[in-house]
Amino acid sequence: REGEGLRIFWDRLREPSFTSRWNPFATDYPYITFTYHPVRNIDDTFTALCDIQNFREKLKDAAQKAHVTKPVPGKANGVLVLNQPIHIDTYVGAMSFLGNQNKLGYSMARGNIGI
Repeated sequence: REGEGLRIFWDRLREPSFTSRWNPFATDYPYITFTYHPVRNIDDTFTALCDIQNFREKLKDAAQKAHVTKPVPGKANGVLVLNQPIHIDTYVGAMSFLGNQNKLGYSMARGNIGI
């Protein structure tokens, strides 16, 4: 899906291991990715709530304040913001099949609510 997103790393831009990528229950993932909600333009309140740019700025400010108040010894305490494309892999496997069959995916219809 085209659009804007935000990826937050907490482990020096490390890529996940092969087993972590295929394990839906992995707990050692080095980042999290946010993107706009598909129906963010439904009303003005929801649009403001889903604003990634605002979220990014507030998160950056909060991280900088945290580094100032409680620096990590022996680490470069700061926030690195990169503007670059985000690559998102799509996987095929038993858990993906199960999630799609049971309508558990991110953009699936939920009863009377859905796209």
